[in-house]
Amino acid sequence: MIQRIFLFLALLLQVGQICHGEIQDPTHSDLRYSGDYKRSQLDLWLSESKKPTPLVVNFHGGGFRKGDKRSFQRNSMLQNNLARGISFASVNYPYIDQVDVDHRKLLEHCAESIKFIKKNARKYNIDKNRISVMGNSAGALITCFLGHAKDLGIRSIYPIQQPKGTPLLLPHIRADGPPIIVYNRSDLNDQIHHPRFAVMIQKKCEELGVQCIAYGVEDSGLRTLPEGKDVNDLAMQFFKKSWESKKNE
Repeated sequence: MIQRIFLFLALLLQVGQICHGEIQDPTHSDLRYSGDYKRSQLDLWLSESKKPTPLVVNFHGGGFRKGDKRSFQRNSMLQNNLARGISFASVNYPYIDQVDVDHRKLLEHCAESIKFIKKNARKYNIDKNRISVMGNSAGALITCFLGHAKDLGIRSIYPIQQPKGTPLLLPHIRADGPPIIVYNRSDLNDQIHHPRFAVMIQKKCEELGVQCIAYGVEDSGLRTLPEGKDVNDLAMQFFKKSWESKKNE
């Protein structure tokens, strides 16, 4: 029995070491982009390059009540592309009860992170004309808001798990806004991230002539991912295509 316990502990240690090896520590941690809130901080992963690098900015999910920027440390997009000349940022923002339950105030505050990055683009070797945003759930709403309701020069948007607050966001989608690739992995039983919210984004973009690619699971009303393809890889291809465009430069 004792030998079994030691073997189990050894296996746990190995797993812990493997997981720890998967974490990509940021180049700069807890950079303060605003003095308004304690959580107004971001992490920055800088790719080594002689030329300014494009940047992907992530906004975590959590229903505006939980979540943290550190969850991005294990993201496959970060892991696979940092060494390929692409930099990344992950942003914390105030929880909804810290902004008097004012969702608009929270969304507007998130724009400060993009403004901070662009202001310090030369310092961090960032190409301020090639910035894309991504986010999960609550972060999906943030990305669409920043890209379309604000004039921040964002080049493309990758919302994941488009949530039930989407109808309030639709009026902000504009014809000259950045292209969107949206992905919902939920089926029809998920009322928080129901596929119809991704379909709403897709249809609104179609009405306005905005490029939008929407992926989901079978029977969701969305196209399924191409066989053998990873959605983060497809999103990165989407980002790169938008960075090659001269629009908004």
